[in-house]
Amino acid sequence: MNKIYLILLLTVFVGCKKNHSKNDGSDAAFLDINLFQNQIITIDSTLINSYNSEDLKSFYKKYNNETVWSSKDQRNSIIKALLDSDKEGLQPKDYNVYALQDIEKSYDNLSDSTLVKYDLLLTVNLQTYISNLSKGRIKPTDVYRDWDLKLNDVDINKILFSAIENNDLKSEIEKCKPQHIIYKKLKNALQLLNEFPEDTTKMVEVKDKIIFGKKNKAIISIKKKLIYWHDLNPKDTLTSIYDKETQTAMKIFQKRHGLSPDAVIGKATIEALNYSKSQRIEQVIANLERWRWFAHDFGKHYLLINIPDYKLVAIKDNDTMQIQRIVVGKDSRKTPILESKITNINLNPNWTVPPTILREDIYPEAIKDKGVFRKKGLQIIDKNNNEVNPYTWTLATAGKYKYVQKPSRNNSLGSMKINFPNKYSVYLHDTNHRNYFDFTKRSLSSGCVRLEKPLIMAAYLLNDTTKWSIQKIRDTTDIAHYKKLIKEKENKIAIRNAKLLAKNPLLEFAPARLPSPELKTIVIKIKEEILIHQLYWTAWENEGKLQFREDIYCADHDVFAKLRY
Repeated sequence: MNKIYLILLLTVFVGCKKNHSKNDGSDAAFLDINLFQNQIITIDSTLINSYNSEDLKSFYKKYNNETVWSSKDQRNSIIKALLDSDKEGLQPKDYNVYALQDIEKSYDNLSDSTLVKYDLLLTVNLQTYISNLSKGRIKPTDVYRDWDLKLNDVDINKILFSAIENNDLKSEIEKCKPQHIIYKKLKNALQLLNEFPEDTTKMVEVKDKIIFGKKNKAIISIKKKLIYWHDLNPKDTLTSIYDKETQTAMKIFQKRHGLSPDAVIGKATIEALNYSKSQRIEQVIANLERWRWFAHDFGKHYLLINIPDYKLVAIKDNDTMQIQRIVVGKDSRKTPILESKITNINLNPNWTVPPTILREDIYPEAIKDKGVFRKKGLQIIDKNNNEVNPYTWTLATAGKYKYVQKPSRNNSLGSMKINFPNKYSVYLHDTNHRNYFDFTKRSLSSGCVRLEKPLIMAAYLLNDTTKWSIQKIRDTTDIAHYKKLIKEKENKIAIRNAKLLAKNPLLEFAPARLPSPELKTIVIKIKEEILIHQLYWTAWENEGKLQFREDIYCADHDVFAKLRY
């Protein structure tokens, strides 16, 4: 009898709970007593639709428009994940986590309507966080004009369904983060920066360069900066003399910031020293966001370019195959951020001058001196492929022509270029300004990336030692090689004629007409799938040491500002 009575009582109570929203206030106190765990409440579809989110609609459709987060462990996992967003450079407050915490504290006393709203808020904020982790919180195109990357696509609900099914939200969230080593190093950098004490060091003010052995009152402030950043032993006596210990520490500091480690304290070093802890944190946070925009899978074989670091690395099967210094676009002609697939290599390329360089460089010079075309080795070609006399050129007709440099070592593209489809018509190439690689700051080009060792890169990409050994590539791009071949032919002809004359002295020979030596453009397809990722990041961590690079395009501030405001 007692068992039957208990079953009837439970049936009546559950029925009351399901119809709670229809009861008047007189029953509220009784009905709000939550005696049971894992209660399921139906959600009005108009309330779901009010959030104007297709992801939210499809999520609750799978669960018959009923509340999902009845498990305390699951709710706590969501709140913990949102609280941990600061470790990713995001802000917990952007996911209403503090309000969610307050609601959770009163969970057992919540009305059905509040439970429904709480369930929806948990889902909405968790979906937003997963989206932000997977593809970034802001749109890249809101910050960059020179941007040609595919936006990362993520199935948010697939992640959530898997988390619920496997009861493991933590693992599923971890999977949707970028798995690149640089992203992880950026998180390490953020953690290291947060462990630094409050930055009370003063700004360093220096008018002239300071060299080793000199005395300068600014040295004391510089030493304090170096001590703060753990580059100088804190036991230093803090004299105003630029001593040996400070010189060693300065070289370490300069190397960590991508500066020439010459220990000369100049403008660039002072600028790096005067970055505060909070500014460095902002820089790291901006870079974390940027890495969430990048492709989550770079492929098995790719070239990775870091524009502010002036460096290219070739990666195959997670192994570094090559490292090269590069020259990138100046601030007025930025190297675009892009990803693509390498299609072919041109040996001895022609250079057709792009419109921007014509408009901003060539035309203004030609108006003053039409001889500039020949000085730069440029041919003016009309629509019928005929060469135009440069001294008949006028600005009014300038747009009718192509302006081309023939292949040569002094061609602006040098001896080789690497092509890949992109909307900016940029490529990797050799250069006729090889002295640029001696500079520390190498944002000097008109947008394309110039390679320090272009022919070695060509041999690497072609990966065919039979047809295209490094020596074959060098010979193919060297006019001296063709001159040597013609000279050898001339010698063979001379030897042959001498033998014939020995037999018949009266023989006469027509002069040999051999072609003039010239470099011809050769296009070679790349058979292997090799991707290129031309990216931008200015901070990371390496073996516990913070690494920073100059933000040459002033991009970090814009990203951080969009994230925070």
